Amino acid sequence: MRHADLDADSAAGRRQFLRNAGATLLVGGVAPSLVFADTAAAKGFKGTGRMGMGTGEDWIDTFFNGGAAEIVHYYADDFVFEDVTLYQTISNKDELYRAFLPFNNNGPDSPVGVHQFDVIRYDGGLAKNSRGIARKSAPEGYDAAAWASASSGTLAGIELEYDEWAVMQWVWKAKHNSDDFLGLKGAKGKTTTCRGITFHCYRNRKIVRETTQWNFREVGVQLGALEAPLLFWKK
Repeated sequence: MRHADLDADSAAGRRQFLRNAGATLLVGGVAPSLVFADTAAAKGFKGTGRMGMGTGEDWIDTFFNGGAAEIVHYYADDFVFEDVTLYQTISNKDELYRAFLPFNNNGPDSPVGVHQFDVIRYDGGLAKNSRGIARKSAPEGYDAAAWASASSGTLAGIELEYDEWAVMQWVWKAKHNSDDFLGLKGAKGKTTTCRGITFHCYRNRKIVRETTQWNFREVGVQLGALEAPLLFWKK
């Protein structure tokens, strides 16, 4: 069996553990990752060595199944989290906790529904003592205020140093229990799927920069709230 297969198997085991025991353990004051002794823990954010598919699954599973109280510890003290789709740029852990809290796994009858996230592809590598490089000046056609509005989220945290990076492409499956999903109507009783992509910068196995985008239109089309794009380039 290849190393990647072992990573995927251990991640699946960790996911099942979190689903079965995570909520109970969190209520009891013990984080699931502290008692899970499978290989997945060694390959996760609290493990050692290179980040990879196992750490990607660890992060994305903990977001929902571990909950806001657990996932915020995956981020460094100095960090920037950006969800471009939801207009979120956050550098405060209290705000990050509140942003993640609605997506906690509260069981099959949760008002926000039941969500499943799965990493499809992981690309990453070492980047010792690296920082982002900012554009030196605004491009033509922007005044200072317009450029600041357009670029401020992207440039936030550019001074933060990182030693490893990753790009993860994932799929989000959601079974909706409420009629309204992020402003889209007609969701209740339906299941939607959409793709997303997250860019991570790590330092000492903590997230210092995250940029996430996901296909809001894809969900809107499935709920009948938006029209599907015309694939005009196809014959």
